[in-house]
Amino acid sequence: MTLEEHPGTWTYDPEAGAAYIYLRGPIAPGGVAHMVTVDSPMVNLDLDENGRVIGIEILATWPGE
Repeated sequence: MTLEEHPGTWTYDPEAGAAYIYLRGPIAPGGVAHMVTVDSPMVNLDLDENGRVIGIEILATWPGE
């Protein structure tokens, strides 16, 4: 198996209680073609036009808040 490396980053919005993980760098406007809810309503996967996961949204309060 060959592992790929991609630039990734994450953000957290304490007012919304949501973290977002960018798996392939910034997502351009309109770059999300489809969203899949994995653990309703806690985890959503954002997919590009080829069905690849490009971002993960986690709806939960940060520990300690």
